[in-house]
Amino acid sequence: MRAWAATWFTRDNAVLWIASDTVPEGLDLALPAGRRQPLPEPTSALPVTPAYLTGGSGGVVLDGIVRRSTAAVLFAEVLSRALFTDLRQKGGYSYTADCGYQPRDRDHATLTAFADALPQKQDAVVGGFIDVLARLRAGTIDQAELDSARAKTLKQYEGPDTGAAALPSYALNLLTGHPNITPDEHRAELDAVTVEDLREVAGELYDSALIQVPGRGVDWAGFTAAPQWSAPVTDPAGTVHRSRASDAVSLAVGPEAVTLVTPGGQITVRYDACAAMRVFPDGARHLIGFDAFVVEVEPTLYAKLTPVRMAVIDGAVPAAAVVPMPERDPDEIPQPAARRGGLKGRALGALRSLRPGRG
Repeated sequence: MRAWAATWFTRDNAVLWIASDTVPEGLDLALPAGRRQPLPEPTSALPVTPAYLTGGSGGVVLDGIVRRSTAAVLFAEVLSRALFTDLRQKGGYSYTADCGYQPRDRDHATLTAFADALPQKQDAVVGGFIDVLARLRAGTIDQAELDSARAKTLKQYEGPDTGAAALPSYALNLLTGHPNITPDEHRAELDAVTVEDLREVAGELYDSALIQVPGRGVDWAGFTAAPQWSAPVTDPAGTVHRSRASDAVSLAVGPEAVTLVTPGGQITVRYDACAAMRVFPDGARHLIGFDAFVVEVEPTLYAKLTPVRMAVIDGAVPAAAVVPMPERDPDEIPQPAARRGGLKGRALGALRSLRPGRG
């Protein structure tokens, strides 16, 4: 912990902001000297974008990476209003439709758009959502849409707490190296944004997008299915442990990796590519790979997962990736469902695949 603090929590790598006229009494800012730490290089688990995955609670969620700009901020507002107008007010398909802008690093930001859907209206929401994005990509944006978004953004300068509200983003920009501009400079940038600028942001969003949709895929809209399984392993090395709930599911614990085998496909996490392994006192090990896939090794769900076999995993995963977890409530420890045979059998709770991550 001290080594971590000495590296990251230093005078040169920390920014403190206080929305007050005075510094709180007794506050000690005597941090040790250090250096500004660079942000980690971004990675992606997606081989191709735009990509899609299916599942979720019924709504549509889209993430994309765009360049940080005033145009992108206004685009998020335009997209939010367009989704709300088409899906809520006109179609009556969604109750909530929105879009948010969040800085990611010095040069890029994440746009996240969302629309909920009732089961009987899921197809309409998916179609309407993609239609809105396609319209904006085509540049079919009314000047009134841009003017409305611009006017709403300018209102932030009308309140008495404008300076205090800007402190968090100001501090973030100092740490990431993104330029901080004055209110007058920001107003000038807002005035300069054009409909064509918004169209360019829409293209960036689409090109980098990962969309989660309920039901069927959206290949028809130009999206490619995101990887749902690891590359096939013909014969996973190590000992094989059958699921206590299904003959069609097994877990292989080998010297180099753990592999979950199901009728639909396989998920493998190599020890040397393990981003984190959550270690539970009850014996469970949850391995998260750099490719964003997860294998949950639960002794209650698989036969003959003895301490000796678990020791193989513990001895192979890098110590820096080990994350000790608190004791779980007995109700939180998964138990096998009634055993079923055949290829249709599934071990409920045996697999929770962390879907491909954001860029």
